[in-house]
Amino acid sequence: MSQEPVLAAEGARISVDDVVAIDQLTFTSQGDRVLCVGDVHALMAALTGVPMRVHGKAGEVDEPGAESRVVSGTLRVAGRSVADGAHHAVAGIAPLDPALPGAWTAEEYVRWSARLAGVGRRLAVEVASTALARIGIAGLARKQIRSLSLPERRALMLAQAAVGSPAVIIAEAPLAGLDGGAAAFVATSLGRATEGRAAIVSVARLDPGSTEGALARGATHVLVLSGGELTLDGPPGEIFSGARIYGLTVRSNADVLRTELSARGVDLRGGPLRYSVALPAGVTTNAILAAAAAARAAIVEMVPLV
Repeated sequence: MSQEPVLAAEGARISVDDVVAIDQLTFTSQGDRVLCVGDVHALMAALTGVPMRVHGKAGEVDEPGAESRVVSGTLRVAGRSVADGAHHAVAGIAPLDPALPGAWTAEEYVRWSARLAGVGRRLAVEVASTALARIGIAGLARKQIRSLSLPERRALMLAQAAVGSPAVIIAEAPLAGLDGGAAAFVATSLGRATEGRAAIVSVARLDPGSTEGALARGATHVLVLSGGELTLDGPPGEIFSGARIYGLTVRSNADVLRTELSARGVDLRGGPLRYSVALPAGVTTNAILAAAAAARAAIVEMVPLV
């Protein structure tokens, strides 16, 4: 892979079924591990090329979703355009719980993924076997997909994403809805899939102590989106540093609120509607409320992000 950023955007507008979901997205990632946090469904759907879907408790698709695409500006993976799908030449895609052919074996699925990636018929068998072994699920090769557990299916998606030896793995919410041993199993599979490669991974939230939260420790760049706006962007050491992060929706007097928060040692980032604040140790949300009262700022939503 070239020295291009793993993920970068310049004025990107992403629509979902022709309705703008993310507007004027601009950032440049650092390092080779990008973690996307929060309201990133439209972004990940654009990156994976898989329509957004509504998922049930067990990962089953409840209803079909909508197409997400870049309609203006630029969004690039390793220097390749997402708008025209050029990034697929360098990226392996692991979407969240897509519909799978239940009667196929795990080996058949990965083998056909290899064939679709341009690997010849004979070599595809070897490549599929290598991919399953790399992820640590060689023992599932002969099992039908319908018999696999949810964590095993997530690992299978990582195996097929890695089958073409891509420069970048894009994994959509691989730990969603999992905890304990199931989350640890998929996290290990994710680590094996991305070893020696760049990665773009999404999570809903980064709760301290959770397996999803642990992903932040291995990230080199974190993006936090809220309501279609980029609220935090940078290396995790700069963003977190022990702080508790909240997302705010501010309807009025945001500039005055920024000044009031700054006087209390708290930075307000983002805008023009949705923002984030990182509360240092010992500072509570009372500081936000006090600043809002002093600024006469209308905060209509305040939710913990990290």
